[in-house]
Amino acid sequence: MLTHEEFKARDHFDQEDLLAFAYGRLIKDPPTGFRARLPVPPMLMVDRIESISGERSKGRISASRDVRLDDWFFHCHFLGDPVQPGCLGLDGVWQLLGSYCNWRGGVGAGRALGCGAVEFFGQIRPYDSVMRYEVQVKRYTELKN
Repeated sequence: MLTHEEFKARDHFDQEDLLAFAYGRLIKDPPTGFRARLPVPPMLMVDRIESISGERSKGRISASRDVRLDDWFFHCHFLGDPVQPGCLGLDGVWQLLGSYCNWRGGVGAGRALGCGAVEFFGQIRPYDSVMRYEVQVKRYTELKN
């Protein structure tokens, strides 16, 4: 477990950290109002955050997810020609943005409220090994309650 200050000081998170966050066991002293979680598997679309940084209103997140031959969506999304649904990649971006908001010190549920543009490069197929996320945060703002 990490203190909230240790959580905010980290520049990366491994799979064990992300699972602890999903189950509410990563931060031992969350601030009042902090109720953020990530989805648990199989909806957790990120295995590790290799780097996370922010300065003023901008930031950057580099993350990845291992592609598994037995991922649930490959068994039903285009029989005989399996591909990961694009909406799951987009959900991974949302998960990362929500986590970024918490990492920057935001409290609440930790869910992103908007994004400007998303670009996909290729398809995620069962024989791929890793999918990569590169997220640029152009404007981070903490909303007042």
